[in-house]
Amino acid sequence: MGNIALQIGRSLTGTVGAGENVIFDAAVYSTGNISYNNSTGVITLNESGRYVIHWWVATQSSTFAGGAIFALVSSQGDLLTGNSPLKAGEITGVGIISVAIAPITVSLVNGSAGNYGYAAQMPLKATLVVIRDDVAAQETMSCFAVAQLANILSQMITTYSATTWSVFSQSLASYSGMPLDLYTSPNATGPGILRLIDVNSDYEALPIANITAVYPGGGTVYDPSFTYLSPPDPLPPGCDTDMVAAVQSYLPIGTAVEIRLGPAIVASGAVYRNEYGVLVLSDGAGNTPVFIATPHILRIFTSEDPATSLALRNGSIRPRITLLKE
Repeated sequence: MGNIALQIGRSLTGTVGAGENVIFDAAVYSTGNISYNNSTGVITLNESGRYVIHWWVATQSSTFAGGAIFALVSSQGDLLTGNSPLKAGEITGVGIISVAIAPITVSLVNGSAGNYGYAAQMPLKATLVVIRDDVAAQETMSCFAVAQLANILSQMITTYSATTWSVFSQSLASYSGMPLDLYTSPNATGPGILRLIDVNSDYEALPIANITAVYPGGGTVYDPSFTYLSPPDPLPPGCDTDMVAAVQSYLPIGTAVEIRLGPAIVASGAVYRNEYGVLVLSDGAGNTPVFIATPHILRIFTSEDPATSLALRNGSIRPRITLLKE
């Protein structure tokens, strides 16, 4: 997730009716996953996070005898008011909106009982600024890698719904079963558990953050329509970012590799896809792919230096993942 900010302004004269949105006619600045509709006055926040919003409106006249009231109103129920005892002048306001489940919409609304005319003699009649603050915008690469794994698992469940998966974790054991779904808590913003149905028709629930690798079964073929999440831009600083980014750049497509994922778990094959957080081993045709969560890699073994050698890029190598006998 990149930085998100929006600044919009109004230079047109006119009025805003009671209960109507303030329409800003110009986008002064916009970056990140945020959008504004200048025909409706609706801002759409497309990502979760904490947003700080500042605004002001210059009014000149009103059909309402009392003061001026404007409010930020969101589709999730936020109502953040700014007001003035005067019906002519500058009304200002500020608010913080926390978005747990995106997208949501936000508008600046005339909250009074009368129409307000914008200050005709002023070149700028209103301004609104939205910024997702650094605390809300910060995402660790570890969390992104879990989200990346969850993203590809959801697609694998559709593509490999009828095969028996082998799922490896940070323990010595592997777990087998047919995929059921990803479970998301009603209090969370994303899935946290992969569920399988085992051979006894029992339910197995495996925390996604603990999964090291997934083998979707014999006869499976990598689906080229799989999509991956774009990494945060810029990458968040930290040792977890350093590790995930290093694996992503260290292993070119086609590199023959052996990867240790635990005391007795070894995956080997050729690199077929290498995305931030998820590495896929397969042959050149995508047969029997193995999906690996890169934060859990313990050792990468190659016979040549991947940074300098092209000899390792052998797409004919069939991948495998095994439990070693201790």
